[in-house]
Formats: sequence, C-alpha cells, structure tokens
Amino acid sequence: MTTLIVFVVVATLLLGGLGIVASAPSWPLAPDTLALFGVYGLALVAAMGLVVLLVVIVAQQRHQQQTLIESLAGQQRQQRSLETAQLMERFVHQAEMLLAKDSLDPNKRSVQRCLGLDALRGNTGRGDPNYHRLARLFEWLADTADEARNDPAQYRLIEPILRQYAEIADQLCRVGEVRAERLAPLLQFQPSPPAIADESAL
Repeated sequence: MTTLIVFVVVATLLLGGLGIVASAPSWPLAPDTLALFGVYGLALVAAMGLVVLLVVIVAQQRHQQQTLIESLAGQQRQQRSLETAQLMERFVHQAEMLLAKDSLDPNKRSVQRCLGLDALRGNTGRGDPNYHRLARLFEWLADTADEARNDPAQYRLIEPILRQYAEIADQLCRVGEVRAERLAPLLQFQPSPPAIADESAL
C-alpha cells in the first residue's frame, strides 16, 4: 500500500509539472496566471487525496477480507480436528468392545487373546465374525489415515491410534482376514522383529 501511495504522489507532482511546462508561462507570473496555477494545484491535490483515500479503503477491505478468510479457515481446521478426535474415540470404543468379546473358541477368554494365539500359531481366521468386524474397522482406520496425510493437525490425532493398534493389525493380517497393503498405515508402526544371530557366526 505504501508503494502505491508514493506512486500516486509522484504521478501527481509529475502531472502538475507537465501542466505548468505545457502552459509556457511568462516570467514573472501575472496575478491571473498565478491564481490559475493555484486552482490547478488545488485540483491536483484534491484528486491525489481522493485517489490515496481510495487506495487506503481498498487496502483495508482486502486486509479485512484476508483476516476473515484466515479466521474461517482456522474454524474449519478446529472443526475437522474435533470431528477427527470424536471419530478416533468412537473407533477405540468399537475396537475395544470387539476385542473384549467372547471368542467362538470356548478355550480362549477374549477375541484379543484368541487373535494373538492364532497369529502366533499361524492359524487362519476360522470364520470368526469378530475377526471380520475388526478387519473392516481397521480398514476404515487405514483409509481415514490415508485421507489425513496432507493435514498434519488431523494426522497427529490419528497417529497415536495407529501406533496403539499396529500389533493387532499385524495379527489380523497373519490370520488372513485382511491384506497387509490395506493396513499399511498401521503396519508401518509395527516394530521390526529382533534380528536373529547367524548361528554360523557363533
């Protein structure tokens, strides 16, 4: 804005100088000519003031508009973060309910215990509906994480949940309920198994 105001002032001065030069006044100036130049100068000053006023008004309006846009964007980010937090809370609630349910196997106390044992032994899902529901729920979480990758604020709310359930996601993949690539956002937080020492090196 300052640059534009300076440009208006300089242009006004140049216009005034060109007007005086173009009139080719004789020196010394006659009173009538002097009065005419005075009126001309006042008109230029008034026009310059009007243009500067318009520049200031437009700049203020643009600043207010930008402030409003930033405020609305901030409110939208807060709203998305709140919605994401609520969704993550709902996911944890649903996942924990499924993991705590009685398994179809009467010898195992819960779905979480059953899933861990089956994954450890390399068993298949055996058509357990709780495994299937968990797999679909984890696929939803993975899709939500993928969608939020370009929004750091949202992803920060999802990442702790991904870390928390990475091991269970790995177990679901081991029992064949879901493909590993579908749960890649969770599996990336699964710690790597410890390296086994080469017996030949001992």
